[in-house]
Amino acid sequence: MLKGKRADYGKQIFATLSQELTREYGGSFAEKNLRRMIQFAEVFPNEEIVVSLIRQLSWTHIIALIPLK
Repeated sequence: MLKGKRADYGKQIFATLSQELTREYGGSFAEKNLRRMIQFAEVFPNEEIVVSLIRQLSWTHIIALIPLK
């Protein structure tokens, strides 16, 4: 029914959100980073684990952990 429109809508959300966050807070909110942030939240839903990881690892290290689940 939507014939791919839903996928286009999703892309627009990331593009718009990326622009707004970058304008408000500066860099690091590229569409690719936003997608990785969502993946991270899905892989690590436990806030205690997240707090511990963020204190000890850089974002680059965290990105490397995402595929390991």
